[in-house]
Amino acid sequence: MSVESFSDYPPLGQFSVCDMRQTVAVGVIKAVDKKAAGAGKVTSSARNPQKAK
Repeated sequence: MSVESFSDYPPLGQFSVCDMRQTVAVGVIKAVDKKAAGAGKVTSSARNPQKAK
């Protein structure tokens, strides 16, 4: 997922949350606190290489 603040880049500064084909929330991103590359959470399945079949 890639987001930016609405004031910097409007197309990436909006979001909506849908559940069962109904929109349940919409919003505008006011600010983004940027982290260092690779500082995000990594799941165990993404960490382990896939096995050849």
